[in-house]
This record gives sequence, C-alpha cells and structure tokens, in this order.
Amino acid sequence: MSAFKAANPDAVFKDFIRWHSPGDWENDGSEANDEWPPRGKLSQRMSGPGNLWRKIWNDAPSLPAYEQKPLLDPNREGEKILHYLETVRPHQLLEQMVCTAFRAAADTLHQTNFGSLKQMTTKMDQLYHTMASTLRPLQANLLSGNSEKIEDLKRLCVALEHVEKLLTLAASLRHKFIQAPRVYEAIFSDYYDFYLPNMGKGSADVDIQKEFDLKLQLRVNERQVVSNMFTPPTANQSWRKVLSMGNLLNGHEPILRQIVFSKRDSGGDCHYAVSTRGGPHMDDQQEIETYRMYVCGTSNDLRVALCVTSYD
Repeated sequence: MSAFKAANPDAVFKDFIRWHSPGDWENDGSEANDEWPPRGKLSQRMSGPGNLWRKIWNDAPSLPAYEQKPLLDPNREGEKILHYLETVRPHQLLEQMVCTAFRAAADTLHQTNFGSLKQMTTKMDQLYHTMASTLRPLQANLLSGNSEKIEDLKRLCVALEHVEKLLTLAASLRHKFIQAPRVYEAIFSDYYDFYLPNMGKGSADVDIQKEFDLKLQLRVNERQVVSNMFTPPTANQSWRKVLSMGNLLNGHEPILRQIVFSKRDSGGDCHYAVSTRGGPHMDDQQEIETYRMYVCGTSNDLRVALCVTSYD
C-alpha cells in the first residue's frame, strides 16, 4: 500500500482495491470501459464497517519500496538457520532428509519419458499418494523408534523399487520402438500383467526371469522399425565373423553353438568297436568317432557347457 501510494499520489482506497484485489470491485454493468474513474463499488467484504484493509490504507505512509524498512533482517534470519542446524536433534534431521530423499527420487522418476503408458501414469500417482501418507508423521516429528511407521517406510522403499524397475523397462521400450508405439505398449502390457502380482514383494522374493510367448502381428511400418534394431555388420564385425565359430545374425553372436567333430578310422583300434576278427569284410568296416561340444558365449569368451563323445 505504501509503494502504491508513492507511485500514485492521487490514488484512493478504491483504486488500490481495483489493482490489488479485482474480485472485491463490483462494476455497475456499464459497457463503457474507458471512463475514469470507473463506475462501480467495493464488495461487501471491503465496504463493511471497521474494515481492516481500509484502516491499514489510512495508516500506511507514502513510501517507495526501497525506502521502506525491511520486513525481515537477512543477517538475523541467517543466524536463526545456523542456530537451528547446530541444535537440531539427529533423528529430526534424519526425518527431514528421508522425506527430501524420497521426494527427490520420485521427482527424478517422474521426469522420465515413458510415453502414453497408462499403467505407469497410474503407478506414479499411486506412489505420490503413498509417499504423502507415509511421510506425514515424519514431517510432523511424530515418529518413534517403536512406531509401525518404520514398517511403512520399508514398504514404501519396496514400492519405489518396483516402480523404478517398471519405469526403466517402459523408458527402454519407448526408446527402442518410438516409431511403433503399438509394439512397445503391447510388450509392456504383457510384462506388466506378469509383474503386477509381485508388486508387494521385495526384490529378493521376486523371480523376474521369464520367457514370454507374446505373438503380435506387425504392420508394414512396424516391421521396418523392428528390422532396424538388427543393424548390418560393420567391417570390424565382419572380421570377427571369420574369427568366431558359427554364423552371425546380422552381425550379432548367437547365444549357443553346437560343434561336431567326426573322425573316421578303422574299427579295430577302438575300445568300443565290435570285434570282427576273422570276418571276410574286416578291412571294409569303418568306425565313426564323433565329438559334440555345446559352447555358449562369444568369440572372446567361450565356455564349454557340455561335451559328448560317441562311437557310431
């Protein structure tokens, strides 16, 4: 009010109300808006007897803001903050840090772009509501060591962990299939239906290793998006193809290989060979010694999973 008076020396209380609180000014219904002073009256709240706003207006001096006495002393307020930090109890500081950490983690997740997945929108809203109800006792410093709220905090950690896992998958699928939203929505929905019953369990109790058999008919534009995920081999990958064992799928190593070695030799020297001593066709009999090795890994890291030797 003091600054308004200084900027408008001839202003009256009605002028201040029209500028500061337009809702408390009632026009008389006239269509002429360029008339001065405007026609109208103060609302009942501002025109009642003993109105505090009018009393303050009458007592307020005409002073610009830079000449007014500061409402707060910055040095004094800063000293109050330092004193609070020096005297705050550890458990009270921890409660504030926990609330801030949960909120910061949730806001970080909320900034992740997961597209138009309604399931994740619902889960994020539920997470914020759960946080609000769980952290309220901490904000009021009402938490005790034996309180059941400790268990609520543990459950909140589990909920945050599950939402983070789902959000990571949703963001990854959207990044890979951004040009085919129908595909990543179908894949995520299939996984979400599988994962939803485990939302109340800890990560150690959840088995997320599962092979999905979802079959989705791709449209023409979606086929190109999927095929682009398997990029053609580079010159380096082509050279690795020579060094590796087995064929590559567009430059990508297969997960499992079967390597078969066969040796044809006389059956007489084989421990398992059937004895044909004295037979008329002894020299014609051949023993096939076969080695089968099942190898997994890459050309740089091969591990023999199974090795079988047979004589046929």
